Amino acid sequence: MKKSVRTAATAVLAAPLLAAVFAAPASAAPHDVTLSAAVEGSDFTVTIVNDSPNQVECDWFAMSSTSSTDELTSGGFVRSDADADCTKRNVADGNCEVTWSCADRDGGQWGTDGLSDPATAQPFKFTVGEQQGGSGSLGSLDFGSFGSGS
Repeated sequence: MKKSVRTAATAVLAAPLLAAVFAAPASAAPHDVTLSAAVEGSDFTVTIVNDSPNQVECDWFAMSSTSSTDELTSGGFVRSDADADCTKRNVADGNCEVTWSCADRDGGQWGTDGLSDPATAQPFKFTVGEQQGGSGSLGSLDFGSFGSGS
């Protein structure tokens, strides 16, 4: 009887310690998920690279400094160890700033201040069109979608 009571007491006392030791960390490495943008004339492509071990769900927002109505957005899933591109075409000339956030199912978060806590990146800034050296256009917006590839 003494042995079973001692074994039960040891198990009850050890359980919280074992749970704390083997709990999965929710923190993510800051550079596991990154965003960049490339510009060609009046088009730009946003690329999200996911080097984390999990699939992430991401949203990004590009705001134009020349037009309060030119807010471009996109979102979707990016597989682990993959990247996703989204191209916006015929964007009005001017400076743009992209804010973004990505999260995985384990609580990992990446992105800019206000969208990700804690922030792992600064807003991504770039210039579209003539100010950047391209031809530019004030045409319509093509909102595209993420496409995953490796």
